[in-house]
Amino acid sequence: MIEIRELVKTFDGFAALDGASLTVPQGAIYGLVGPNGAGKSTLLRHLTGVYRQDSGTVSVDGADVWENVAVKQRIASIPDDWHYFMQSSIRDMMKFYRGFYPQFNMERYEKLRGVFSLDEKQLIRRLSKGMQKQAAFWIAMCCMPDYLILDEPVDGLDPVMRRQVWSIVMDDVSANGTSVLVSSHNLRELEDVCDHVGIMHHGKMMLERSLDALQEDIVK
Repeated sequence: MIEIRELVKTFDGFAALDGASLTVPQGAIYGLVGPNGAGKSTLLRHLTGVYRQDSGTVSVDGADVWENVAVKQRIASIPDDWHYFMQSSIRDMMKFYRGFYPQFNMERYEKLRGVFSLDEKQLIRRLSKGMQKQAAFWIAMCCMPDYLILDEPVDGLDPVMRRQVWSIVMDDVSANGTSVLVSSHNLRELEDVCDHVGIMHHGKMMLERSLDALQEDIVK
């Protein structure tokens, strides 16, 4: 279970997160929704240990995330701006990730090669944005994470590949109990795959509900 309590983070006096609290149940696909600038990406960067909070707690199964290697080995992340070495190929990045994730599954890497149909020897910087996102999913899903953190994950993907990617993610949730936290500014995009939704605004969580409960409250 992911638990964030009263999370505060400021940058030069601006409160990017202002007491945000969030709970992602085990095995859930949790959609984090909000307008640009709501604090979604900042919150996700705390979960992956990129930022350290000014106050509040960020924990996975009761253990703090910050500087915790054992916890981070259970988390795979695909940020909106995926970072890689400029001269690296997909295979180079696979080897890099394999060094950090003891449970990295090479059998699955070979299996997903046919799904994404990318040349693993191609330099990633020469791929289109959509192909780079496919490469990110290819590698991240082979890390066999217990927790998958996704920031605007299907931007740049065509409709067919979007369905393919969500199918892989949901299969992992069903088969392995993977917990997924996915951020987007588009609720419609998430409602087909998420079972819980949280809405952020100005660095705060405005509400958290199961998707069924949220839809019952909406009247056109």
